[in-house]
Amino acid sequence: MPDNTLTITDPATGTAVTVPIGPGAAIPATALAQFKITPTCPPAMAPTDRVPVRLFDPGFKNTAVCRSAISSADGDNGRLLYRGYDVAELVERADFLEVAFLLIRGRLPSKAEYEQWVFDVMHHTYLHAELEQQMHTFRYDAHPMGMVISTIASLSTFHPEANPALKGDALYMKPKIAPGKEPTDDEAARIASAEAARNRAIARILGKVPTIAANAYRHRQGRPYNSPMHNGRDYCENLLYMMDALNEPSYRPDPRLVKILNKVFILLAENGSNCSSVMIRHLASSGVDPYTALSGAAGALFGERKSAAVIEMLQKIGSVDKIDAFLELVKSGGSAAPGHRKSRVRLMGFGHRIYKTQDPRVRICKGLVLELFELMGKDSIGDLALALEAKALADPYFTERKLNPNIDYWTGLLFYTLRFPSDMFPVWMFIPRAAGMVAHLIESIDDPEFKIFRPRQIYIGENHRKYEDLGPVRRMSLRGEAPQPALDTNYVLSDPLAARRRGATTEAETIEEITTIHSALAEIARAIDNLELRTAEGDAKPGSDKAVDIEGLRAQLAQLNERQARLMSHAAAATSASSGSFPSRGLRQSAAQSPNLLAGSGSPRVIARHI
Repeated sequence: MPDNTLTITDPATGTAVTVPIGPGAAIPATALAQFKITPTCPPAMAPTDRVPVRLFDPGFKNTAVCRSAISSADGDNGRLLYRGYDVAELVERADFLEVAFLLIRGRLPSKAEYEQWVFDVMHHTYLHAELEQQMHTFRYDAHPMGMVISTIASLSTFHPEANPALKGDALYMKPKIAPGKEPTDDEAARIASAEAARNRAIARILGKVPTIAANAYRHRQGRPYNSPMHNGRDYCENLLYMMDALNEPSYRPDPRLVKILNKVFILLAENGSNCSSVMIRHLASSGVDPYTALSGAAGALFGERKSAAVIEMLQKIGSVDKIDAFLELVKSGGSAAPGHRKSRVRLMGFGHRIYKTQDPRVRICKGLVLELFELMGKDSIGDLALALEAKALADPYFTERKLNPNIDYWTGLLFYTLRFPSDMFPVWMFIPRAAGMVAHLIESIDDPEFKIFRPRQIYIGENHRKYEDLGPVRRMSLRGEAPQPALDTNYVLSDPLAARRRGATTEAETIEEITTIHSALAEIARAIDNLELRTAEGDAKPGSDKAVDIEGLRAQLAQLNERQARLMSHAAAATSASSGSFPSRGLRQSAAQSPNLLAGSGSPRVIARHI
């Protein structure tokens, strides 16, 4: 049996470290921290300073950040497996929701499980009316992907019960149970609670993402939003319905297009630890709610203009007879006008970091595009795409560099043939990928080694510098030499505490006292009303207890009103003197709206009772 270890020796010190080689031919990076070396940047502060050795891998080209059983992208042999199933077989025999169940649950569903799964997802397709209204507030030309990202993030505000920040870190987390050990009753209850919370979030995400996407598309087209299909059961049919239905009462999308879209969604649902998948794991490690994590991962797809860039490239080429000249520009590194720097020309939709032979999804997607040409027709862009692929694959420059067409080349052409604008392409990529993202989120929080992502950095800045005073001109101070501007009394009245922080202590105290007097006046007025209500007309004789109480309260009212008038006059004078203007409108309104509480039985309520 071979020794699955690797021994690393530091020739400078003779230190040897034996590192275990785990599954996937991976070694733990923390093992290298046993090597201690003298720091160079920043330089050592003392001769004995030592720092551990770190791995530096920009772009994670040779770094594994997780263990995953969701998918396997074999770039050398051109294979893609979802939970052990060949993606080509799933495309031919399954539909998208069945594959989504497989990715998230780890197995294919039974018939009963599939029926319940479809019901749960399609039952959550409707949006809250206020969330839909929020989407209406976007500008008419808002980018659809920006609308989708923002609206998904807003879902967390509509479901506060699904937010670990509000309900506790254990909302989605299952207790860690040692292998072979049965959970206790308390642990079993926590597992059931976490499962229920997860199931609700999964159904909401998969159900609402297509509705949000369709609304974003309709918004950009200036059309009213459509509600989901009544009793709809097919995920892709419902999506096309919400995007395209006008006023036809019996409209149903073409079943051939629905079938093609199901297959494309299966191809796009998952592709290993790509940028968006790692992003949702990164965000989930912080304990954030699944909607916020999903919106952040969607942002990673927004940055990839791959499919849209393919169509833009084809439109710039213009015609088949210009392909050769374009490919020469790509090979030469670009072109430049006289006196300008050379601009790089890239062949978009070719090459892949993982798949060095052929992306297994390309053959399937190309076949779907050709099938779509038969249904919807093929324009000059379609002819140009086929011709460009043929010429590039016949050129040794590209074949030797393993620059083969990738999935973005054909998905871009597929979405274009479906007559969707290029700014919808990232939305189309995101809708099916949401299933894979959710699968990565669930797997990450179930990982026994789950912990917050905190990668190291290599500091290359200055070691230590001293601050140099810039003088009084640019000095920042809480107590500057220039006098603070006077605060408007309306501002002081609206927020006395903020006014105190701004230094308006006297004004704030005055306003607070006025506010206190208002409250006291209201309390006394209610007391007078209660006494008058219990006293029949003519019963309150001079010298009686009730008459004395009322007179005493009225005397207090007179004193408080007099005090209030002095304070209002003082505040108005202070404001006028400091700002050179009349008292603020808020102060004048405050004075004008002060009730004349000495009116006593002249109150409208009392008059109404006495009539």
